[in-house]
Amino acid sequence: MKKIVQDLQDFARPIKAVAGEADLKDVIDDVVKKSGVPKTIIVSTRIEEDAKKVMADPDLLKRIIGNLVINAVQAMPEGGKLNICSYQKPGDMIITVQDTGQGIPEAVKPKLFTPLFTTKSKGQGFGLAIVKRMAEALNGTVTFESEEGKGTKFIIRLHRVIS
Repeated sequence: MKKIVQDLQDFARPIKAVAGEADLKDVIDDVVKKSGVPKTIIVSTRIEEDAKKVMADPDLLKRIIGNLVINAVQAMPEGGKLNICSYQKPGDMIITVQDTGQGIPEAVKPKLFTPLFTTKSKGQGFGLAIVKRMAEALNGTVTFESEEGKGTKFIIRLHRVIS
């Protein structure tokens, strides 16, 4: 019930990012530790040296990455691999969350970030819609690549980078 209320509030109210320096290694480590990833999932992180810090709200980053990690875990009920990476491209910080799960069916892809759309029996359909809004609040974007039966990679692109 608490999560449903939080999701509704997050979706309904404007998201205000608090500018600050975020250490991606700390953010990712904290998210992985608190997400309760089962032992059947092997987690690997790769944070390139020039991609450790970004000017972004650390709390929003934790929520974005946390939501994507939870979705990845749910997509791998039998276990698998979860890879989280960060690297820079000119002017942008890229963060990827990739799983070896079930992948996203073609028919679902166009609806993925739509509020109230879910493929989960216990989902409310706010998670990815909120991830998209939070990424936009950070002056960024979120996209994905997926192949059924092979997994999914979410790509967060943030446009404000600290060198």
